[in-house]
Amino acid sequence: MSTSPISSHALQNGLTLKFMDESRKIAADRWIVRVCVTIDIPVDIKWFEESAMDDVHFDRITERLGENVVFRQKKERNFVSDDQKSQVVQEICERTLEMGRGYMGRDSFAAKYILKRYADRQQQSAL
Repeated sequence: MSTSPISSHALQNGLTLKFMDESRKIAADRWIVRVCVTIDIPVDIKWFEESAMDDVHFDRITERLGENVVFRQKKERNFVSDDQKSQVVQEICERTLEMGRGYMGRDSFAAKYILKRYADRQQQSAL
């Protein structure tokens, strides 16, 4: 499997939505089309301005998560023919970008995702 960049798009909240093609051939003329979507999110207090988070709680978050978290999502279609591969990749990207601008582009997206990753790490360490 090779990974090749498709495109990147600036979102309204200042983050960048990136698309990577991770498709691979599974038969003579058939593919598993896989598009990986990523957003690098800096763990920064600016995302929490409206929530009035105190510095102590934010310090715990940065200690646990580090300076960045990565939102990652994979979209996949199976058994796609050679002649349809490009079109399927394009459709996945277009649909994801449309949703990304509305949901991932919100000002609250980064804070919510950082808190989710923090809660996941807390739960993992409790096990």
